[in-house]
Amino acid sequence: MSKRKTTVFVGRHDNDESQRLYWQKCSAEQRLSAVEFLREQFYLIAGFKTVPRLVRSVTFR
Repeated sequence: MSKRKTTVFVGRHDNDESQRLYWQKCSAEQRLSAVEFLREQFYLIAGFKTVPRLVRSVTFR
């Protein structure tokens, strides 16, 4: 996993409207990149040495 430059937005929880507006201004690519960054951080904190790949699956019920 390589290091990459990432802009992190730090805001207050009591200002949901400004957060919503911020994320609406971001492109889909920026939002997806933020989700991927958080996913990587979760797995590293959880003790994984590498981040697992996403798996596509479809379940019919």
